[in-house]
Amino acid sequence: MARSKTTKKLSKKQRLAEKNKAARMKQLRIVGFVLLGLAVFAGIFFWRSAGQSADAEFRAELPPNLDGPADAPVKIVEYGDFGCPSCRGWHNAGIGEQLKAQFGDQISFEFRHFPVITAQSPKAAEAGQCAAEQGAFWAYHDYVYEETPQNALSNDQLKSYAAAIDLDQAQFDACLDSGKYAPAVRADWDAAREAGARGTPTFMINGRRVTPFYEDMAAAIEAELSN
Repeated sequence: MARSKTTKKLSKKQRLAEKNKAARMKQLRIVGFVLLGLAVFAGIFFWRSAGQSADAEFRAELPPNLDGPADAPVKIVEYGDFGCPSCRGWHNAGIGEQLKAQFGDQISFEFRHFPVITAQSPKAAEAGQCAAEQGAFWAYHDYVYEETPQNALSNDQLKSYAAAIDLDQAQFDACLDSGKYAPAVRADWDAAREAGARGTPTFMINGRRVTPFYEDMAAAIEAELSN
């Protein structure tokens, strides 16, 4: 009987030891998964950080999409999207032209890409940069907003718009097919997010966000000029 009791006690100890061992293994697995997750996250973070830096450097080497004097005291930046109906509406309402007529060389407009509205928007932004390569960004910009149906942004349509404004078709097509300006578009997108843009169009006047209404923009410009 004594022998049987001892065997029973040893069996309980063994079961307890096995239970503790299983618990430790579970904890180790959890820690391992956490460390693996952190490593993956860190890898993605540093990869994207490196990508952002490379994109920004690429974008900095390109001339800005600027309308007006580079040394204008008031700089208006639009973060826009060729697939954005509100951007189209703002442009076709003539607010930009009104501001240029009122303030002349005291202001400049810069368009930066924030392609968030449609799946085709990023490629349309690249098309704008391919037009810029031929010195025709604003001609392409105006044609898309003024002469084309909303969201008609397939690759073939984007190429046809280049033909409509008499660009070198072979050069434009090769540019668009290559995706060479995708880094510039990503850099503009990153800059938009850093500036606090959450939709399109977003306007900044000398780095300050302003609503897209003529009265508000004119008042902001006058305030900057009076400083």
